[in-house]
Amino acid sequence: MIRKWFSLLDQRVVLLLILMLIASPVLCGKNTYTICLIYSHYLAVYMNNVFLLVVYQWISRFNRLLSPILIRVSEQKAYITAYLFLILVSLIYTLTIYISYRFFFGAIPRNDLFITVIFMITNLIITFIEITIIYLQIGHKKNFIYLALPIFINFLFHLIYTKLF
Repeated sequence: MIRKWFSLLDQRVVLLLILMLIASPVLCGKNTYTICLIYSHYLAVYMNNVFLLVVYQWISRFNRLLSPILIRVSEQKAYITAYLFLILVSLIYTLTIYISYRFFFGAIPRNDLFITVIFMITNLIITFIEITIIYLQIGHKKNFIYLALPIFINFLFHLIYTKLF
């Protein structure tokens, strides 16, 4: 069943996301973990928005299969399973970035540890909120507002966090 859920992901955009992750060291330069994660606009402006596009496309494809899924399982179970899948995918995405940045840029500098950990936790929560907004599209016609609002929240979070710290 999980394999079917993953098959709804657009492989081309997922490949683009993976290539963007691999290109992170080149595009961020020889900076520290904290600078590349928080203060570089690459993660917030590009990678997170591509990830939100992946989720938006997944929901669009899921909506086309919603009627057969609802016949096979109950409506509540289908919605809960879809939401848990989205949370799992966003958790995997976020942890992959955090772990790969550790290998790309080294350890978090001791004097930036608090700011970086707070950012990581807050970014994870914001990602879950953005995923929840996109999730609200299930059962509705494709509407750009379900993608535009999370992208706006992503930009707003990044700008506020970088200005505060």
